[in-house]
Amino acid sequence: MFGPVAAQTQEPLLPQEPRDDSRYASEAPTNSGFDLDLQSKLIRDNNIFSNNANRQSDNVFQEGALLNVWKTTPLWSVGVEYQPTVLLYQRATAFDALDQGLKLDGKYRFLPNLQFRWSESVHYTTGVLESASNEYVSLPSGPPPTLNSTLITPLIRELANQSELEVVYNSSSRSFFEVSGSYAFLDFPGGVSSTGGLFNTQSSTGGFGYQYRLTRHFTVGFRYLFQQFHYAVGSRDDAHNAFVTALWQVGPHVVVSLFAGPSFSITGVPLTILPANAGASGVIPPSAAAGKWSPGAGGSLTVRSDQTVLRLTAQRLITDGGGLLTTVVSAFEGAELRHRLAYNSDLVLMASNARSVVLQPFGGRGAVETQSVGVAVEHPIFENLSMHFEYHAFRQRVNRYVPFADVDDGRYTLGILYRIGKHNL
Repeated sequence: MFGPVAAQTQEPLLPQEPRDDSRYASEAPTNSGFDLDLQSKLIRDNNIFSNNANRQSDNVFQEGALLNVWKTTPLWSVGVEYQPTVLLYQRATAFDALDQGLKLDGKYRFLPNLQFRWSESVHYTTGVLESASNEYVSLPSGPPPTLNSTLITPLIRELANQSELEVVYNSSSRSFFEVSGSYAFLDFPGGVSSTGGLFNTQSSTGGFGYQYRLTRHFTVGFRYLFQQFHYAVGSRDDAHNAFVTALWQVGPHVVVSLFAGPSFSITGVPLTILPANAGASGVIPPSAAAGKWSPGAGGSLTVRSDQTVLRLTAQRLITDGGGLLTTVVSAFEGAELRHRLAYNSDLVLMASNARSVVLQPFGGRGAVETQSVGVAVEHPIFENLSMHFEYHAFRQRVNRYVPFADVDDGRYTLGILYRIGKHNL
């Protein structure tokens, strides 16, 4: 939702940020409207607990909806996305759940050269990677703030929230300043005894930036970000990031985004090391706090047409450990191809590779490697009714400092999608 809304509300003097959805070039929504996807799916999962040590297959019946509502005017814009999903397990009925996700974003212009932007997202889920229609595929891209979504946690309830506010001041037709702040948390309800060593996480980010448009289609800039991470075990990590940025609109539907620069992290303790995570129990004295320099960089390429969408992204950043680890250096590479086939069938191919390594090796340098591949096909039956098939394979490997077993998982999904009120140009 955020990509289409932002694309429609960009001012002519500002660079057009790359959209984060998988829509074709002709699928941009109108200034006002709504669309509703009703989904009924059957999922065959050969590792429902995401844990090879307790491997179990099951069929999961998924009944859900995805509602988008948006309104845009010259002065303000607002967008709402709501996704309720009922998950019913054929055998593991104790894990039946109602997952919910809510996203809000908006913009308000106080003065001709002063804007406020905000976004809010809340998810209460079982941690299951739920399927969606082809146009809503999303890849991690760009500098923080974002919660680390590249790790697979065991089947457990989790609550995630992310709030962001940004102030943009246009100092001229070619340049603008921005100041931003965000807060995010990831909680596993039930306490340490029921979460099995997962880390409740809080993340606060603040920063400022400057961008200058050298030409109509090429913009360069600078961005500083301060990150602070708090974990339930009592640790606090800080990170300072300074990035040089570049945004190049190669063509009407081709956008390249790049950033690179140094990061300096400070790990402050005392940090209580849980036996499940370190194999021992103890407290690291405050003198063990240390600073460390590391490079940060990333980029994305987006190509859109009426028949094809290609997105490539890669990044190396300091971020949270997704509940499995504390602060990590995360490297991610991802690719997605969406293409219109004959008879209006729609194909999506996806692949990603990620590696997260604990920033400071107190109690052992935990590391997690995750790979995934996927394919999804949608075929229209009638104007608003489609069949959806999806297959995803996941592989995760951890070292001896991470308390959870390795994960090998394959999921087959067969479903029906019914769309109401879809607006295209």
